[in-house]
Amino acid sequence: MVKDKLTSNDKSPFDIGDQVSFMLEKKKFQGIIEKGYNNSYMIGFQTTDPALEDKYHGKIVINNKNITMVKEGPHNSKGKNKDSEATEDEEK
Repeated sequence: MVKDKLTSNDKSPFDIGDQVSFMLEKKKFQGIIEKGYNNSYMIGFQTTDPALEDKYHGKIVINNKNITMVKEGPHNSKGKNKDSEATEDEEK
């Protein structure tokens, strides 16, 4: 039996540059995905709480099941929308 070689991030709707929301210490935060791992993402975020800033330094790794999309990023490293790019090239 062949195992599915795609990671859960390959299957997820999230990508680098997307704005997402997540819960951290019972508070809701928003941040930007900076890096993807096998089943989680590193998210950069800002907080005014000095204790959280000291503890996390504005970055946290969150499982992809625990984040929700707020706004898609401007670019797409996964190759989504390749069909629309191909049709644009064909029209030139």
